[in-house]
Amino acid sequence: MNNLDKFIRDHAEMFDDQEPATGHFERFGQRLDRLHASDMKTTPFRFWMKIAAGIVILMTAGLAIFELATHDFSGRTSLQQATLGLPEELVEVISIYERRADQQMTELNQIAQECPDGARLMKHTQKEVDQLDKNMDDLVSALKENPSDNRVQTALIQNCKAKESLLNDAILQEKINKCN
Repeated sequence: MNNLDKFIRDHAEMFDDQEPATGHFERFGQRLDRLHASDMKTTPFRFWMKIAAGIVILMTAGLAIFELATHDFSGRTSLQQATLGLPEELVEVISIYERRADQQMTELNQIAQECPDGARLMKHTQKEVDQLDKNMDDLVSALKENPSDNRVQTALIQNCKAKESLLNDAILQEKINKCN
């Protein structure tokens, strides 16, 4: 038996029927008032912390949705997803052309911002790039149905080359316009 148990048993009559000391309830009420007053002072801080936590949750959810939209759970990009099941060499060639096209689009955007007629040319070029991307999707689908079809593989590579050529021409035209 520990000391606390012994003390409680020895002084049991003191715990059973004794009323609190005089002024106990007033002192307890004052303590509650002080605690409540300090709670009121921290409420604005807690309010802003709740807002910050909500913003963090919304940003995390937005990022998760973005990641799911652009990648699957294994971390593949939409291009990698589209080319699953195709010969590895062909996928590598397509990836190289797509990286070049991304770089060219970035360069074209930079040049177009400096040219007075850049927006019109960018709109026209983007329309043609979108059409070539649609053609590529169609060719990839056709190639998935018949992976050994060399004609479709060749058409797919030619489509990538056409996109590169289109972007090179647009960059050249923008550079010429910029110089004039």
